[in-house]
Amino acid sequence: MWFRYTFAQFRLSQQVYWKQFGFALTAVIVPLGLGIAYPMSMHGKKLIAGIDAGQYALVGFIGFVLLWIVYNLINSAASRRDALIYKRLRGTALPDTSIFAGEALSGSMVSLAEVVVLIAAGCALMGSSGPQNIPLFLTAVLLGAAMFALVAIGVSGLLPNAEVSTWIATPFMMLMMLGSGVTMPLSSLPELLRTPAQYLPLTPVVEILRTAYFGRDFATDSAGSGVPDHIGFLDAFQACSTQVGIMCAWTAIGLALAQKYFRWDPRHAG
Repeated sequence: MWFRYTFAQFRLSQQVYWKQFGFALTAVIVPLGLGIAYPMSMHGKKLIAGIDAGQYALVGFIGFVLLWIVYNLINSAASRRDALIYKRLRGTALPDTSIFAGEALSGSMVSLAEVVVLIAAGCALMGSSGPQNIPLFLTAVLLGAAMFALVAIGVSGLLPNAEVSTWIATPFMMLMMLGSGVTMPLSSLPELLRTPAQYLPLTPVVEILRTAYFGRDFATDSAGSGVPDHIGFLDAFQACSTQVGIMCAWTAIGLALAQKYFRWDPRHAG
């Protein structure tokens, strides 16, 4: 029964999402365009940690498209709250958990599809062989999607309306892209910023994805220098344990924010 309720909420969320065509188109074109155009512009020009710079950046942008779950959910949650959709849903038989799960799944679908597109683009356009450690890669993608979804739902309750949400979410996306090692190793950042950058929510996602994709330890050393050219299947999971812990911590923070601050009514209601 719970799964049926969740699927019903997912379908409703998808219908509402695609009716906002301009917003939906932005969420598709911007991350996917950046995720293909930038790596292609770097392809064959130089090496980063012994890897083609285009392929190195491509994997970083796989993490970046997952971050767009935050953009999707913050804006959709705020707009549906303002339109009293959540208030009406709460008056139905749908459990609160089904509403949250359906919203999170709906907000994640576009990003998950873009992950597949970027992998295919890397193979077709840059000669990439795809992820070397598929279970670890899927762990990063799925745990990252859950983490960003919960953080977005929690933060949405702190924002006054959908218009403000867009203005706040967009700079946040750019900050994450610049400070989480999407295109360059964290070692390229000023020394003062390197330590806090390690704990940004996108950073561990990118480091696990690169470790899984290239079969090298980018978790212990984000620059990929001084590490073996290949890391064993189980050793890769062990090397990424700290990153998984950081992601779990952010997931817990997102859940706590959602429980405390998520609102079913508009701030101006009444």
